[in-house]
Amino acid sequence: MKSAAELQTLPDLLRMRARLQPDDRFVSHMGRSLTFGEFDARTDRIAGGLAELGVAPGDVVSVFLPNCLEFLEAWWGILKAGAVFGPINPAYTGNEAGYVLGHSRAVAVFTDANGASVIEPVRDGLEGLRDVIHVDGAAADAGLTLDELAARGSEAGAPAMTRGHDDLAAILYTSGTTGKPKGAMLSHRNLLVNAAQGAELVPLGPGERVGMLLPLFHANAQVVTTIIPLLIGCEVVMWERFSASKFWDTVAEFKPVTISAVPTILAAVLNAPNAPSGGTSLRYVICGAAPLSVELLRAFQDRFGIRILEGFGMTETGCIASINPYYAERKVGSIGLPIRGQEMKIVDQETGEVAEAGAFGEIVMRGPNIMMGYLHNPEATAESIKDGWLYSGDIGYMDEDGYFFIVDRTKDMIIRGGENIYPREIEEVIYEHEGVLECAVIGIPDPVRGEEVLAVVVGKEGVTLDAGELATHCAERLAKYKLPVRYELKPELPKTPTGKISKGPLRDEFGSWQAAHAASKG
Repeated sequence: MKSAAELQTLPDLLRMRARLQPDDRFVSHMGRSLTFGEFDARTDRIAGGLAELGVAPGDVVSVFLPNCLEFLEAWWGILKAGAVFGPINPAYTGNEAGYVLGHSRAVAVFTDANGASVIEPVRDGLEGLRDVIHVDGAAADAGLTLDELAARGSEAGAPAMTRGHDDLAAILYTSGTTGKPKGAMLSHRNLLVNAAQGAELVPLGPGERVGMLLPLFHANAQVVTTIIPLLIGCEVVMWERFSASKFWDTVAEFKPVTISAVPTILAAVLNAPNAPSGGTSLRYVICGAAPLSVELLRAFQDRFGIRILEGFGMTETGCIASINPYYAERKVGSIGLPIRGQEMKIVDQETGEVAEAGAFGEIVMRGPNIMMGYLHNPEATAESIKDGWLYSGDIGYMDEDGYFFIVDRTKDMIIRGGENIYPREIEEVIYEHEGVLECAVIGIPDPVRGEEVLAVVVGKEGVTLDAGELATHCAERLAKYKLPVRYELKPELPKTPTGKISKGPLRDEFGSWQAAHAASKG
């Protein structure tokens, strides 16, 4: 039997765990549960069904679903078929989902009735998409169901694995400063290594429960609350949906020892009903994806006695790059120490040299967990990865003890409640309004979500713009989490000497995460 270090692919990991703990529960959701053995067998059948459909090794198969057992079954069935897993945010509109499906050249997609209705209007433009597989059976007349697919593969079983360590396992679309998301390509090695790097840093043992709150289309839920539990032999309990009012009741019912969360969740449950006055099952919470204020961290830890481990990572690093350690000194406000095998340094942006301790510069990383590159985008890959080092776009510093801190972002990207939002995409949608001359989208500080989206808009001569009309226009074209919370109408926007729109003065006028962060430190 192979050891974890000898695993070549993610399916190897599942098969190993199923042999070691066939009858132990792996995952449960809404009253349904599967053991490791049952999950292994079920995903074998799904993989066989995909092969029967003509899905070949290296083909991309997408999953357009909210968190559910079927999402996990589809994901691991795709991997066992030798195909590439392509998750899509279930909040996406048809145009947004269509872009990801088309750009990744997906040959099939797993979805539900809602997702199918979103995809249908753009289906004609997706020439490579052959099959839509319905997990809920609600639209069986319009395509194949998941159970029918598994039945097709029940006799053939999973095809022989022809993939290896350095083959592509997943394409995760991530935000940037341009109008469209970029597909970060992650190999089986990237994901296995990153899970092993994270697993050794947390107090988690076989049979213990891990709560899954974050969405499975994100790297965090994939690595931290799926692959790491598989590596250790833990049970995953999936929340039906997050509810601040029911959070502590759910913790009492599920008894997880850990969850991954974003600051928005911690702020929402800090004073929620039924918050425990004594101990809970939670031993620690991993928090990342957005800036966590020192005040919120201290308030949460002081009230509940639950350790918060701040972490830092990117889709491009698999997930985890650094973490405030559980077993060593934790520094409040720090993103902690680099994980083992993950090199991290601060580079002076002007000289390109390694910065001294305490000096600001860009955080760059190198290690076996760094992505293979961006799909169909060699220019963006070359811009992000230089001499093997991934340039994060985040400004920070390293203290004398080797702990890292983030102080700013070089990119325009907005992080709202853990969701990455790129202003250019929203600006392009606003520009589609016939009355708009110019616009600029920026992030403004928010005490709960970290940042919110503000659109500053200038109308064409003779046109009287209405903020409500702009809001309706955007709501028809963008996912809800990307929508501006406010539209400021101005006669003109500040410009640079070369005539480009300058967002700096707008951030000075309306506030920015950087300024709010600096004030909280002061």
